[in-house]
Amino acid sequence: MKPRFARRPSLPVSPTPEATMRSSMKHWKQLVLLGMLAWAFFFLALFAYFLDSHGMAAVFHVESQRLAPPQGRPRAIMGSRPQSGPGEAKSPEETEGGAYPELQTRESLLAINDYPEGLRAQDQSQEEEEKPQRDIQQNSRTFKRWHRERHLGDYYFSKSRTVLQGLWKGSISAQMLSPRLQSAMREYMMANKHHVAYRGRRNAELRGSELLCELKKRVQVRALDGREEPFSQLGWGRLVPIRPLEQMFASKFRTCAVVTSAGAILNSALGDEIDSHDAVLRFNAAPTDGYEDDVGNKTSIRIVNSQILANPKHQFDTSALYKDVALVAWDPAPYAVDLVKWYQNPDYNLFKPYVERLKTKPKQPFYILHPKFIWQMWDLIQANMQESIQPNPPSSGFIGIFLMMALCEKVHVYEYIPSMRQTDLCHYYEQYYDSACTLGAYHPLLYEKVLVARLNVGSELDLQRKGRITLPGFSTVTCDP
Repeated sequence: MKPRFARRPSLPVSPTPEATMRSSMKHWKQLVLLGMLAWAFFFLALFAYFLDSHGMAAVFHVESQRLAPPQGRPRAIMGSRPQSGPGEAKSPEETEGGAYPELQTRESLLAINDYPEGLRAQDQSQEEEEKPQRDIQQNSRTFKRWHRERHLGDYYFSKSRTVLQGLWKGSISAQMLSPRLQSAMREYMMANKHHVAYRGRRNAELRGSELLCELKKRVQVRALDGREEPFSQLGWGRLVPIRPLEQMFASKFRTCAVVTSAGAILNSALGDEIDSHDAVLRFNAAPTDGYEDDVGNKTSIRIVNSQILANPKHQFDTSALYKDVALVAWDPAPYAVDLVKWYQNPDYNLFKPYVERLKTKPKQPFYILHPKFIWQMWDLIQANMQESIQPNPPSSGFIGIFLMMALCEKVHVYEYIPSMRQTDLCHYYEQYYDSACTLGAYHPLLYEKVLVARLNVGSELDLQRKGRITLPGFSTVTCDP
């Protein structure tokens, strides 16, 4: 037999460089796969959070995301700081908004940045593979920052709901507003452009019939009648309407609607209800074409600020918006109501186009509000607030409400105090967002709305669902002498 020889043990074989690279790539693929699974779970959780947020937003539709307006269409926004210097724009009604950044609510924070930069699914570049620890640290910092922003958004979202509920109940303070709006209010107070010097009493307790009687006694609806200087010398007495403003129609209307331009009126389906009123008041350049389902089609009276008359872009002479309706114009004047100085230096020169319109269309009812009437309304607002209000004229909305209370037996006001559809969309016909359009910065809008809420004789359900306030006309109220 042949001798058997023991087999020499085999030596270990060193892995080739190619095998090492394949093993390394397999390891990285596993890490990438695990990372993608982790992000997938994160996105699912975030998606579930969005579904929950959407349910709440359907009730309180609060949007603070600012969108730039289309070119060539300036906005009547109320959120900017006072302007100064030789290039100062004359009217806050037109130039406000966008002077400094928003503090955004939860929806806008999440809409702008659905999840933090750096937490998105990414292609794994060679540089990222070489520095995984740096990416983990960066993602951690980014996530913490996003987490803080989300809670900041939750805070302002909650705060906006508190403000809305305060408006519904007629009890609210400027301290509940965002720091941005509080800052704007303080600057307008310090500027005091119209040299307001209020020395009257303050009483925040009046409501209902007591407050209504105070309005009726202290504020008299009044327009320029051509009897005072300088208008008497200019021959206005022969041009202005014969009937006083508060008697522009032969008899009182039974029911009237005041339709604000607020974005919250979109998707309201209130058009037929609005058109069922005997008279309908609208503001400035608010259209009805294309929006009939929500705002109706009827227009009886249109209140316009002075820039509508003075600025050619509004096409006051030719636009159908200003034809076949009664027109009521106004312009801010000094608190002291010096008519001569006002005529010489109005905010916007409405006097020339006003006279031209009276001459070309003498049968159209057209009035300019007397500045004394406007500042009487301001005095009344301040007299019924403990806080100091902005020393600027009331908004067109408040002026229109007061006018219709003098002309009508019952007044329905739509979306002046916002409903559950509340949005920061300034006007239903323009894509511009700013919370100042609802809460005010230049105008004492917050306090106007508190006052109107205290006068409301309608149900809170009407206010929440329709944004509808119900007010009695002055002619239906009997007050003690």
